[in-house]
Parts: sequence; structure tokens; C-alpha cells
Amino acid sequence: MSAQTAPSIDPTLVCSSCQATVSLNGKRVGDSVRCSGCKALNVVTRTKVKGELPVARRTGGLNAEERQNVKETLRRIQLRRLGRSTQHVSLYPNWAVFVAGVQFYLAAILAGENLTALGFEQRGRRLKTLGVVSYVLLAALVLGEVVFLGDLIPRWVNAIVLGGIPLLMAIYFTNAQAKQTEAAREAGAGQSSVLLPLLIGLILAITQAFAVWFLKLQLDQPFGS
Repeated sequence: MSAQTAPSIDPTLVCSSCQATVSLNGKRVGDSVRCSGCKALNVVTRTKVKGELPVARRTGGLNAEERQNVKETLRRIQLRRLGRSTQHVSLYPNWAVFVAGVQFYLAAILAGENLTALGFEQRGRRLKTLGVVSYVLLAALVLGEVVFLGDLIPRWVNAIVLGGIPLLMAIYFTNAQAKQTEAAREAGAGQSSVLLPLLIGLILAITQAFAVWFLKLQLDQPFGS
């Protein structure tokens, strides 16, 4: 009696969009396959396949949708590797970066410190520089408006500018480091204490309020008095 061979299992993968099982009959690693349910395009990689599948030998290029899908797959792999390699670091939480946007140079510093801790030193340095330079430019703009334009610009315009710019910068700096820090936290990265940076921000905010009040008193006085 001849020996029985184990039945072959058709290779499959799980759709990254709807989690449905997709058959890979006739496909190879490196090909792309469209889900029959949600029509999402999935790139076939070794890590996704259940079963045995040979490697594809491509003779042509990828179309735009396939290139985008490959790029997204590689990005997710990079984030997972980043998370595993940064389990030991401590990071400032995203909410603290956003709250620090009241003094948006402080949000830039916290976001930059997070990226530096994850190994993105140049990117972290650029964020810090952008935050400080932007804050100095905004302060110079406000000072110039007070000195040269006086009350010509309505207060509601000033309120929108002085409230809107920090909000936009807070959103930008928070998003600039969100994906990297979330990957690290999912892998077990710790949380840095936010007490000291927020206390420094509060002290600087009070100092700036007194400086603005003093400047207003000086400008309200008649020239030469």
C-alpha cells in the first residue's frame, strides 16, 4: 500500500482592511491581490501568508496603487521594528505635547526630545529649531504691530492670530512624532514625567504676561513723559 501524502493547504492571507480571508491560489510572494469583499488591494508578503507560497518574478513595474500599498506595508513594518528596538526609552505623552502648544516652542521641544530618544536626532533637532524660531517670529510680529499699528487692527483679529497659531503649531508638533511614539509605547516604552516641563512652561507664561503688561504700560504713556 502506498504511503498517503498530507493534503496541501491552499495559501491565504487576511485582508488588511476588512480582515476577510483572501485566497492566494496562483499568486506568489511579491504579487498583489484584491479582496473579493471590500476590494482593497493587498501586497503579498511572507509575514502575511498562511501556507507555502513561492516568490514572484516580476517582469513589469507596479502601478500607482500597488506602489502606495507596498509603501504602506513597509511603513508598518518599520514602525513595528522601531517599537521593538525602543522598549527601554521613556517618552512624553502626546497629550502633554499638545497642551504645551500654549507655548508652542515648548511643544516643539517635547516632540523633539521624543524623536531624539527614538533615534531620530536630526529630525528632533529640526523640530526644536522650528518651534523656537517660529515663537520668536510671532513675538516680533506682535511687538511690531503694537508699536507701529497701535489700535488699527481689531482685537478679534489679534485674538484669532494669537490663539490660532499656537493651536495649529500644537497639532503639527503632536502629529510629527505621534506614529513613532505610539509604536514604541505599544512595544512597552515608558512615560517621562511631565511635571518639570509643564512647570517651566507655566513660569515662562507668567513671565511673558508680566512683560506684555509692562510693555503696554510703557506704550500707553505720552512720549517724553
